[in-house]
Amino acid sequence: MAKHWWGVVAVLALGACSAPSTPDSPVAPTEIVSGLDAPWGLTFLPDGSALVSERVTGAIKRVPAGGGAAETVGVVPGVVASSEGGLLGIAASKDFARDRTVFASVSGRDENTIVALRVAPDFRSLTRQRVLLDGITTADRHHGGRIVIGPDDHLWIGTGDAFEPANAADDTSLNGKILRIRTDGTAPGGNPIHSSGHRNVQGIAFGPDGTPYASELGHRTWDEVNVLKPGADYGWPETEGVEGSTGEAPIWTVHPDDASPSGMAYAAGSLWIGALGGQRLWQLPVEAGAVTGEAVAHFAGDYGRIRTVEAAPDGSLWLVTSNTDRATWGGTDPRPGDDRILRLEVSR
Repeated sequence: MAKHWWGVVAVLALGACSAPSTPDSPVAPTEIVSGLDAPWGLTFLPDGSALVSERVTGAIKRVPAGGGAAETVGVVPGVVASSEGGLLGIAASKDFARDRTVFASVSGRDENTIVALRVAPDFRSLTRQRVLLDGITTADRHHGGRIVIGPDDHLWIGTGDAFEPANAADDTSLNGKILRIRTDGTAPGGNPIHSSGHRNVQGIAFGPDGTPYASELGHRTWDEVNVLKPGADYGWPETEGVEGSTGEAPIWTVHPDDASPSGMAYAAGSLWIGALGGQRLWQLPVEAGAVTGEAVAHFAGDYGRIRTVEAAPDGSLWLVTSNTDRATWGGTDPRPGDDRILRLEVSR
């Protein structure tokens, strides 16, 4: 199953070392909302407002399109918080105006699940409609948790190895994988596993041509960004980033002290990657699955840990900080008003 790729290590370890250009730095972001408690996932609604999940409280809150106070919609049933688990990624149905459905990655007492939730028309309550996917092993750490709806209208889900590296290479485990299912919970070909050999995926994004990318937290040597190929193995635990010789090669690597990547979005010709331990926003120019320029770090240390990055309907990026979430490593003291959502204007 493993694919060997000797000969690319030196190039990839340097990132985009043959970059033709360097992106311009964006202007400082503006604040959308403050006072959130360990926010994790973010998804936009048809009216431009957004829903944000809080990992520890299990609450989903609604944020007005133009900013202002966040209002609680409801608390998701069955959420059990651990060091890194709880209510994680959320994704609104593309038909939300009609079906009022939001999909969520939930860490429970006995397992992790992907569930469908229904939001009341007045945004004052939510209920769990059904479990779409269960059997994901839970643990104290390495839950993954990102969930997005791809251009194929399927749910793409990143899972962690549940702190058991062997899970990532085990074809019978849903952990350490990219999973892909329909919004009714069925899996193409009867198998939800799209790719394997992942340590802890917390970022998934798609380019304008449909190319799927994932950001992955490494152990102590390399974090990475990968292009996701169906049925491919990405090497963990034998290979970490470019440290090793098995699996698909990443398109970009970076040291964990500078990244610990979480959420990721595509906008203006680049992937924009939130960094937890690195406390910055990485910009990685890409096109058709290839790096096209030098990676640049923005706002290093300015806003603390960045958990989530999402492209807004107006073309801006919304950044979710993660400074009140002190259970995970690489923490920083919360600033007054943390946690917050910031709006960033970007351009090529």
